[in-house]
Amino acid sequence: MIRVLVACAFTAALTILLTAALIVQGGTRTLAALAGTEPFVPACAQATYGADGNMGPLFCVVDNPAALKTFAPMAQHTFALGPKATPTQVTAALVADYKRVGTIPILCSIYRLAVWRNHWRFGIPASEQVGAKLGFSSGWCSEPSFSDVR
Repeated sequence: MIRVLVACAFTAALTILLTAALIVQGGTRTLAALAGTEPFVPACAQATYGADGNMGPLFCVVDNPAALKTFAPMAQHTFALGPKATPTQVTAALVADYKRVGTIPILCSIYRLAVWRNHWRFGIPASEQVGAKLGFSSGWCSEPSFSDVR
């Protein structure tokens, strides 16, 4: 019973101390800054590579740096586009990159990573236009979502 009371008292004292520190600092500094450390950013999951040359995961809390490094040489046209790219520009870039990478899974990864990075939201996904242009089956590549984050 005494251990529980001591633990509660310690927790309360720590809470009061940290709250007071924030108030004294004017609420402008984070707890991480007060502790002298950077905020915690979880690492991406270990990259895995498939037999077809594709890799994952593409996303974690932020773009997976390993995915960016892996796909950058293959996605020069697509990764050169920014957030304001049009569906026509995205389609042309993906077709140009497909001529270099040559596999549908890798092209899909390039597309999904670029969508994630640039926050592209088109009425009709560019992947559908690319699929029609290159003769891929419908649904060859899905749009990324937060459920993809690992």
